[in-house]
Amino acid sequence: MTFRNFDVESMPLPDIRLTPDDHARLCDLVGDLNAGGAAGLLQQELARAQVDADRRRTPTVGLNRWVHYTDSASSRTRRVKIVAPDQADIDQGLISPLSYVGSGLLGLAEGQSINWPDPSGRLHKLTPILIEDPEDLP
Repeated sequence: MTFRNFDVESMPLPDIRLTPDDHARLCDLVGDLNAGGAAGLLQQELARAQVDADRRRTPTVGLNRWVHYTDSASSRTRRVKIVAPDQADIDQGLISPLSYVGSGLLGLAEGQSINWPDPSGRLHKLTPILIEDPEDLP
């Protein structure tokens, strides 16, 4: 898939893992028609993701899990939760998997990094540094 001025398929991408439930929900969300923008990038990620039910082995970023991550474009850490698009609220840290950051973080383990575009096509290095389990939250 070509995105702006670079070929996403030629970029080195880290292995990603999603639970069967997350994979199915995300596939239903984006469908199988060729999409553009963040939805197209999410389709690409779903096509290459390993589907694995055992998150305890190595936790990965998934739906409804809080993740602390760094972005090479800023020096600060952000905490977000990837939720269904109709629940997204950036002021509350709730982002859609159809956002550029959301689609880039999905499936990554703590410490993994991915070079991922923003809407303008500029690459950012996204790195999850802490993935919280929903059961751990008050």
